[in-house]
Amino acid sequence: MQTLPKCLLLPIDGTNESLRPAKFLSRLYPPSEVRLILCYFSTPPPPAYCGAVAQSRELLAKKRQFFEKLKRDERRVFDQALEALAKEGFSKEFIQEHVEQKNMGTAKQACLLGDIRKVDAIVVQKQVKTRLAHLMSADPSSALVQQCIECPIWMTDGEIDPGKAAIYIIDEEASLRIADHAGYMLSDTGVDIALIRAASKTSHPLSCRPSEAVRELSNYADAHQLSYLLRASAILADYGIAENRIRITLIPERGGTVTEILSWCAANGIGIIGLGRTRTEGVRGFLKTSATQKITSDFKNMAVWVA
Repeated sequence: MQTLPKCLLLPIDGTNESLRPAKFLSRLYPPSEVRLILCYFSTPPPPAYCGAVAQSRELLAKKRQFFEKLKRDERRVFDQALEALAKEGFSKEFIQEHVEQKNMGTAKQACLLGDIRKVDAIVVQKQVKTRLAHLMSADPSSALVQQCIECPIWMTDGEIDPGKAAIYIIDEEASLRIADHAGYMLSDTGVDIALIRAASKTSHPLSCRPSEAVRELSNYADAHQLSYLLRASAILADYGIAENRIRITLIPERGGTVTEILSWCAANGIGIIGLGRTRTEGVRGFLKTSATQKITSDFKNMAVWVA
């Protein structure tokens, strides 16, 4: 069966930082299997340059100069991006350029564009993500926040080895949603996947294959907790991910769950962490929860996927 190319939205702003996720993408996928949409939100024209009101010759000249410079700046940004992507192996024929005037917060506009273009994920550098989180959480429009939630967001930082992924599982449908997203995005890769959750009954990490979970882990996690882990593993299996690529892992819950997660991931060479987002709470609620907020602010040399 032929693999469908993954379609990813990469917002760019003319800085090298906004292009850094390209290296992670080229390590995760053969560049020929990725379709990239580069989006750039240009400076809107001053109000005096808009509308059909008669304008003086001097104003018309300034207006023309403004738009000429705007076009040059846009071309410079895209040329810089295309050059950087070419160095990572991406071909121009698989890259689309999208430019539109900025008319709202960058994060909101990128999320709306991601929904419209039906991309698989929006990919941003961690520094961009910090502004993204701020803009989203500050947005009073619940309808717009809901639209932002529809599109998965990938945040990258530093040097990432994508050979291993971990999906943080809790007793919510959001955990199954991120498992579904990860299953689709990783099915045709060789990435190993650990389904992890915190357990109060263990003093050290315990890990096994899904088929062994009931026998090996039932003394440390109750049936309800194990059911979410097993449902998540079944989702991965539905995408054709073999059991030898999946582990179910319990890590100690010692009051610092996030620290335990990040420490375990760092010690085990995890390059991707998947987090489910509870949609009923919205982005504001998601970002305020201690676990997710700390992971998205403290992770290093990893990619965090939120869906």
